[in-house]
Amino acid sequence: MVTVHRVTPDPRPPLAALADLVEDPADLDELLELRATIDPSARDALGALRLVPPQDRYAGPHAAVLMVPFLRLGPSRFSPGTYGVLYAADGLDVALRESAHHAARLLAATAAVAARIPRVALTLELDDGNVADLRRVSGGDPAIYDPDNYAQSQRAGREARTSGASGVWYDSVRASTGTCYGVFRPAAVTTVHDRSEEVVLIWDGARITRYEVIRTVDL
Repeated sequence: MVTVHRVTPDPRPPLAALADLVEDPADLDELLELRATIDPSARDALGALRLVPPQDRYAGPHAAVLMVPFLRLGPSRFSPGTYGVLYAADGLDVALRESAHHAARLLAATAAVAARIPRVALTLELDDGNVADLRRVSGGDPAIYDPDNYAQSQRAGREARTSGASGVWYDSVRASTGTCYGVFRPAAVTTVHDRSEEVVLIWDGARITRYEVIRTVDL
């Protein structure tokens, strides 16, 4: 069991918030089906959710914050966009550096002016007993650490997921030290802590220069 940190723009977007309304994870499909009658995005979310068998879904408190990446699919380091991955890191600083990198790319692409970018930092307990170890020290393929090309890492992610691994453990690409986890099965997370940190990333118009932890709040 390991404690990990996840940084996200919005821990509970509307569709994912439905996960907090059900006691049985299998009932989330029914709620999304009802929502899909008035919300086209719910149809996409329902299709994504059905890639996660009910037994692999997280059923504890704050389920909404875990289900977000499994309802809104997109390409990432260990997925070509055909299944969800929840990313977290072994330290808050590592998680923030990973988040800041992706935020900076988007801000630069849109020529955003200087701003304070809000984020929420979550703390999770992860059962790491069935994760595939892709770290360099364990013989992981160096090609999966390409900073921009995800072809090899997505292949490694598919292979690990197909083999039954609940996730992957790998070296952080954006921080010089620290490791990260890509979780394929939400049920591998055993606990979502009740407290979270409100954080801002400081964007100066060209890069993110630092971050500030504003306060600790209840989820």
